[in-house]
Amino acid sequence: MLDVGCGAGFFGETMLRTGAAQEVWGIEYVPEMAEAARSRLTRVETGDAMQILSTMPHGHFDVISFTDVLEHLAWPDEALKLAKPLLAPGGVVVASLPNVRYFNALWEIVWLGEFRYQDEGIFDRTHLRFFTQKTIPEWFERGGFHVRTLVGINPNPGRKFNLLNRLLLRKLEDCRWLQFAIVADPKP
Repeated sequence: MLDVGCGAGFFGETMLRTGAAQEVWGIEYVPEMAEAARSRLTRVETGDAMQILSTMPHGHFDVISFTDVLEHLAWPDEALKLAKPLLAPGGVVVASLPNVRYFNALWEIVWLGEFRYQDEGIFDRTHLRFFTQKTIPEWFERGGFHVRTLVGINPNPGRKFNLLNRLLLRKLEDCRWLQFAIVADPKP
């Protein structure tokens, strides 16, 4: 497994500990986080993912994960193109992306008239790209992948959302999800 944006390596460590992966390599931009990940993962490279992906061995990984990473890249589809040849036959990309149509985000923009950058979440000041349920497959297609699975995660169970969604005949159903989880296969 290759964990792009591995942080301190906790996700990869879990994959190793549970037997979901026999080896986990990581790429991490922040040197302090990469150093912490070295004690948890098989191998860790520090620096810009776009540059490091082009140096990785082709056909080596069964899974390449981009959990909360692609939105921080100027060209997420280019990162996917770089990742594609690194996958072994039958390999997949697993990703999670924030949903800019999340109800709480829309409430702040539409109702309150605000778009304030924050240290984390949908309005994270380091996000360079924004995604919706409809646009995620388009980005993956441009990157050479077919989205096999696209599911919402971290729902908003709030009463305001439920009422408005019912009044609008469930047209806001995709706004329920803070994030989407994706499994994608490389296109031939």
